[in-house]
Amino acid sequence: MNDRIKSSTKYAGIYHRVLSNDDLTYYISYKDSNNNKKWVKVGKKSEGINIAFCHQQRNEIINKAKFGDTAPLIKHRQKNGLTFNDLIDQYLQSKELSPKVALSYKTIKNVFTDMFVSDITIDEINKLKATLADDGKAPKTINCYLQQINALFNYAIDRELFKGANPCRKIDKPKVDNNRERFLSADEIIRLKEAIKHKEDFMLFVELSLSTGGRLNTITAIKKKDINLERRTINLYNIKSKNNYTGFISSALLPLLTQRYKALHAPNDTILTSSHRTIQKQLQPRLNKLFNQGLDSKDRKNRVVIHTLRHTFASHLAIKGVPIFTIMKLLDHKNIKDTLRYAKLAPDNGLEAVKELW
Repeated sequence: MNDRIKSSTKYAGIYHRVLSNDDLTYYISYKDSNNNKKWVKVGKKSEGINIAFCHQQRNEIINKAKFGDTAPLIKHRQKNGLTFNDLIDQYLQSKELSPKVALSYKTIKNVFTDMFVSDITIDEINKLKATLADDGKAPKTINCYLQQINALFNYAIDRELFKGANPCRKIDKPKVDNNRERFLSADEIIRLKEAIKHKEDFMLFVELSLSTGGRLNTITAIKKKDINLERRTINLYNIKSKNNYTGFISSALLPLLTQRYKALHAPNDTILTSSHRTIQKQLQPRLNKLFNQGLDSKDRKNRVVIHTLRHTFASHLAIKGVPIFTIMKLLDHKNIKDTLRYAKLAPDNGLEAVKELW
């Protein structure tokens, strides 16, 4: 093993090699029954392997080397039966989840490997939380892991698959700051449009975003039948709350949308030809080049991302003096608190009224 191999600071016998593409390859080191040091390649981070998984695998190998196939861990497994991965399988079979959500549950299978549910304690979950943080996972991602594990334990308790308290209840979740403050100025919007003017689908996406404030998945789901050019309305679907609401067609959007609308034939044809993944993959690098030079990749407040277009829509409405409840309706917010962040941008902040009060 060479200099590029680094040891884990959390668990003994766990190492990783940094690859040229910044991916990581994980290894386990242990001593066999003859006291000879052994190295085992576990897999890459891009394949879903992490330090917690390697730690569990190393313990399995060491226990098997000490006790053989009748190791205490294996006997315990025979007695208790339900492993964490078994629980995930049962949970997915009993729930009608979207493919995306179901896949997210499958991706957490390696966090506790084949540990028994009864062996997953508060300490084990805190170790996982620390490991995910060490791996560079964002607080929002870590909370997603914790929420899924919490849901699995609740499911097991409700169906009497597990007797005991849910260990997730006493886990402190990392604080998430979701308040992105960045929005594009009028000049920056012009720069963006100039940079993508030869990409018709991207131009249409940006104009739709700036005209409706819809999220990425909302915009890419718009079909021909959702457009009413005469009334200048668009039927939008809120992915988060699973309901429809109305957006409006701005003067800047109208000619581009009309052209695309007339080119489509079937009512269920989507307005955009690119999927949300394609737009995310190809438009984000352009945003990075235009607006994110020199900014840390974790700087949520200042980086421009695709969701910034939604904030830009709402921010410019507030700047123009549009009432906060109208902005709330246009964004399809369910809680006024989510919209009040834009109130500080309103031109009438109360100063003039107070000045002439007495």
